[in-house]
Amino acid sequence: MSKLETLDIVTLVLLPLMSGGLWFMAGLADRVKNSKWRLLWLIPVASCFLIVYVGGVEKLLIPAYLGAVILVAGFFIHKIKTRRAASAVSWVLVLISLPMCLFNKAYRSVDYVSDFKDGFESMKAHYVLAEHKEVDWDALYEKYLPEFKAANKAHDKVANEIAWYKFCAEFHDGHVNFGSDEKTRDAAYARVSGNDYGLVICTLSDGRTVAAETDSSLEKLGIHNGIEIVSWNGMTPAEADEHNEMKQLYTFADSDNENFFEGMFAAGTGGDSVQAVIKDDSGTEKTVTIDKLSDNYYERAKEAYKKLLNGMNVGHMTITKINDTTACLRIKTMSFDSISEKDKHKKMKEELREQILDAKKEGVRDIIIDIRENNGGSGTMVKAIGELFAPEGEHYYVTDAYFDHENKCYVSEGDGKWKTAGDVFVDGENILGDEGRIVLLVGSYSVSAADHLTKLMSGFENTTVMGFTGPLGSAQGVSPIKLKSGTFSYSSSLMLNKDGTVYIDCGTDYNADDDAEVIVPFDEKAFREIFDEGNDYLMDTAVKYLEEMER
Repeated sequence: MSKLETLDIVTLVLLPLMSGGLWFMAGLADRVKNSKWRLLWLIPVASCFLIVYVGGVEKLLIPAYLGAVILVAGFFIHKIKTRRAASAVSWVLVLISLPMCLFNKAYRSVDYVSDFKDGFESMKAHYVLAEHKEVDWDALYEKYLPEFKAANKAHDKVANEIAWYKFCAEFHDGHVNFGSDEKTRDAAYARVSGNDYGLVICTLSDGRTVAAETDSSLEKLGIHNGIEIVSWNGMTPAEADEHNEMKQLYTFADSDNENFFEGMFAAGTGGDSVQAVIKDDSGTEKTVTIDKLSDNYYERAKEAYKKLLNGMNVGHMTITKINDTTACLRIKTMSFDSISEKDKHKKMKEELREQILDAKKEGVRDIIIDIRENNGGSGTMVKAIGELFAPEGEHYYVTDAYFDHENKCYVSEGDGKWKTAGDVFVDGENILGDEGRIVLLVGSYSVSAADHLTKLMSGFENTTVMGFTGPLGSAQGVSPIKLKSGTFSYSSSLMLNKDGTVYIDCGTDYNADDDAEVIVPFDEKAFREIFDEGNDYLMDTAVKYLEEMER
């Protein structure tokens, strides 16, 4: 059953009330003659016109709209029978519209094909990485148009969302995104995720694939967290991965990040049951049959993702003391407030400086900056943070691309290089002093301005970038556009390295250039700490790293 829009409810309630009122007025107007009465029969159509003007036309309400128009007959024909007949017909037409709106999937449905074409043409005209990524627009259009046509024919909002996610993932660019609402997003992932068999498969740094997030019902089969999964339905987990449609929805801008998650989609593939070869606690291989628990693997996989990628659970832009000499600065997003953005984050910088100086008075020497899950934001905030922590002196940040306003485009100089318009630098304050050390914790959910901060601070001699992987690897400016079915965004403002090459974003090699300096092995110890002990292994590793530097 559809949920009616407010203005449509007003239409379906107001018109019958007006029709009933005009039925009564037909008798009064017949008894008390006055030419002004006839104006009353114009009110329904005028009200209906106003509602349509504000809320738009809904084709399933056309009978109700006709009902409003029919009442105009009372303006031209003063006979009581005609006026009451018009009221009765109007009532019937509104009653016809009500079930049509409630039970038809076409109610207030978007033309998904037209929406896709609008978004596609906008991106084709303005996507700044098309040359860098060698985008074949015609091939992408031909590939995805049928999916949007199918979603449109079925009036299927979730299918439309899935089609957009797949299209966006083609670009290996974290700034190419589509979204409508959280409910539809979760429904989209759940639809394509496959079945839940009670486990997720993770690939360790030594290549072994092991069970995680295991359901207690699997204990009778000898399956628990850490049990090695040798094969899944006759395939390696990496091979089974390719049979899960959900993988096509995930954007991996850097191949290192994709490799880290290899195998995690495998445990959603299969029928009512699957056969898996496991290596039990004694090291013996055996084949087990695992029955399906539900048809939604997404919920279990999502929990595993959270445990691997979540940052420290404290407030945004807060300093949390970890031990006598180390504190964590948690940055969840590169935004602070509207006032700070207007003054280029000067006030934010002052507040952060005060927090750090207070921590130093308490003996803090080293800072772990946690930008795992940081979804990006303001470049001026990156610059402000960088200035605080950078060693004294001038440090290169990024180069602006030259934009030809006459031709409305950036100027390519060939061989993957673009015309530059000037370099951006930060002036280091060295707030921690010469003895202070910084660890920047990153993950594959660190994106956009978080990529910027990673690239900037990786050049500081007092900073070490650390993570299971580098950040996502997407750094250009973004343009969101509002479509009827949701918001679509893509990279539209070009940023460069000093030599005119594209800043951070990968080309056809799927390798971004803002990797972590220290890649922490996702080994058996890391796995146990995360999935069995519930510890923040990366944070603990960063603390130990700083402690060892002081020995």
